[in-house]
Amino acid sequence: MVYWGYWQLGVNVAKKFWDDDEEDLPSKSKPGSKGAPQRTGSVGFTDSAEVDQKIHDTRVLMEQTHQLYQHYFNGIEKRPPIEKARLLESRVKELERASATVTASRYKISQFILQYKTFRDLWDRKLRDKEKI
Repeated sequence: MVYWGYWQLGVNVAKKFWDDDEEDLPSKSKPGSKGAPQRTGSVGFTDSAEVDQKIHDTRVLMEQTHQLYQHYFNGIEKRPPIEKARLLESRVKELERASATVTASRYKISQFILQYKTFRDLWDRKLRDKEKI
């Protein structure tokens, strides 16, 4: 496969070289074939309503987790809400890996993640302070 000098050969010849290169690829690496490697770890959002719903559900979970942490810090609960916090963290990681196509959706996701990280830092700091006592 030679890429240098293709502009000297003309567009049709260069296109032929390009098409021939695609045919030389094994079927496993061609996009759309059954053996093609699949992208993992990324959730694609194509609709902004879907992103809004996912953020809303995660925000409700974050508020519940915050309430449970407040109960723990005030002495109402005996244990911190570790299971709820893990569930929240997994949903936030899912949002982080998401590939939203709409710019406004990407902005909403990044703002929500910043809010989550602020709460997480607050919870971690209060947990450390409570353990020192």
